[in-house]
Amino acid sequence: MSEEALKLENWENPRHGGRMNKNKWTILVIGDRFLRNELFEKAINEQLADLQIDVSYKFMENTWPDEPFYTIEEVHEAVGDVDEIIQRVGDVDIIVTDLAPITRRVIESAPRLKLIGVTRGGPVNANVAFAAEKGIPVVNVPGRNATAVAEFTLAMILSHVKKIAECHADMKKGIWRGDCYRYERAPMEIRGQTAGLVGFGIIGQLVAPILMSLRMRVIASDPYVPSDVFKELKVEMVDLETLLRASDVVSLHARVTEETTGMIGEKELRMMKPSACIVNSGRGPLMDYKALYRALKEGWIAGAVLDTFDVEPIDSSYPLLELDNLTLTPHIAGSSKETATNSCKRVAQEIRRFISNEPLECCISK
Repeated sequence: MSEEALKLENWENPRHGGRMNKNKWTILVIGDRFLRNELFEKAINEQLADLQIDVSYKFMENTWPDEPFYTIEEVHEAVGDVDEIIQRVGDVDIIVTDLAPITRRVIESAPRLKLIGVTRGGPVNANVAFAAEKGIPVVNVPGRNATAVAEFTLAMILSHVKKIAECHADMKKGIWRGDCYRYERAPMEIRGQTAGLVGFGIIGQLVAPILMSLRMRVIASDPYVPSDVFKELKVEMVDLETLLRASDVVSLHARVTEETTGMIGEKELRMMKPSACIVNSGRGPLMDYKALYRALKEGWIAGAVLDTFDVEPIDSSYPLLELDNLTLTPHIAGSSKETATNSCKRVAQEIRRFISNEPLECCISK
């Protein structure tokens, strides 16, 4: 075949300087029991339907969420067998996953790999730095579960403040909690109370108007969000100390970084009102849970509502389970059918952009 014909039929592979057929793509889909393989396949097929390309699939599936995620080699919050993945990636152009471990070894074993799609806001299960070193873009799905988490946060606050979870647990034991109508044990209405949002990104900006619709005062602390965003949503911008001292409900929505890890510890908990409660539907590492245990046991604060923990999953020996003044759920705030379908659609859109040589919208490896 002539050089001119090759130029028409093939394209340059930026990773290796070699050539490959632009019209043939092999995609490895590694789903789980939330983001099912069939959801990925349907979304990708819909996005690529009008492109004249030949797409073949390989499928793997891990057992999350029935099996919790954990650290695998150098990546975190992952589920799956690296060696099994390595056996499948030799001829793969694109890997799409939710929680599979895309480690250095996986990337090294995939000589044709050109794109990695991870359907999470923070794709800590992929070695993004090594992918970038190899010239492989990694696309993600920021804010994929924002609506689900915002709705769940409201539900957590109401369930705890109104003693719904507490009374439900006792009713299941045959205990009639008529005492909750005694004046000294009656809950407060949330109307007129102050909610403090630690972190005012996508989720915080969804939570704020929900709480304001219930006539709560909402304040927020986030040094990285422009003041115009606060003004537009009519949310008061404050520093963390002011927020902790003023709030009746403190809700955590910050991303975990070196700066935010352990940001709520003994010092911060002692700043809060004795009548206040703290809600963590974000990430466990944001809090010092040993300090939280003391805060709840010794009455520095009135209660806590937790969907995320310092160790997951927790078991019957977990110290906080000794206490009555908290409500617990098993890291499910982001769960919704819409989260699953929209995540698959958004990563499929990025695949289309990549194949069509269009700019990627959510590329975190440059």
